[in-house]
Amino acid sequence: MKKILVTIVALLASIALSAQECSTTWPYLYPQFTQGVVHLTGGSKLQHPLNVHVQKGRLHYVENGLVKEAMNRDIFFIQIGEERYNVVNGDVMKVVATTEGGFVAAHYYADMDKLRETGGAYGSSSTTQATRLLTSIDMVGANTNHMEMWQNRNSGESISLICKYYLVTGKDVYPASKKGVETFLPESRLGEFKAFLKENKIKWKDPQSLIKVVEFLKQ
Repeated sequence: MKKILVTIVALLASIALSAQECSTTWPYLYPQFTQGVVHLTGGSKLQHPLNVHVQKGRLHYVENGLVKEAMNRDIFFIQIGEERYNVVNGDVMKVVATTEGGFVAAHYYADMDKLRETGGAYGSSSTTQATRLLTSIDMVGANTNHMEMWQNRNSGESISLICKYYLVTGKDVYPASKKGVETFLPESRLGEFKAFLKENKIKWKDPQSLIKVVEFLKQ
């Protein structure tokens, strides 16, 4: 029953994020900055309204009315509401499944290729329009007035999100795919991994299935 509930919660969270309207004027994972806690590597904590920038992969927070950017190297982990985030490969990623000694991370980021393919508007060329959109998403975020950004959040162009999973064991990070694991796995374990895959029907887009691969990797 507990496993079923965890799966349902993960599914609902995934649906909520996929429905989230990100735009070039609001390039964030959450529809608003949400109160959370940043646990720093030195042991101290910071409490601020938090959000994750979907192009930069950085944690942004609101302080004294301004949106600021946290330094990823100083972050131990982040708690936003009931959800936990870690810095993986230099980006802030959501922890979507855990086991002792490892976890599955979901990297939600802006589909920049889709932005570049956007057609021209008001007679502008496709290239000109795409350049304007890319410039816009780079401009909003850190050192911006939070209230102004909030008021303009619906004026930008829509951004599609991509979700890519990673398997994390200690300091080792593996792309969540058969080829990704094989690329980083020692040659001495390739046969063992092949036998593991034959015994376990891994669903590479399902965090609860991927956690089995994490448990294999940390052996």
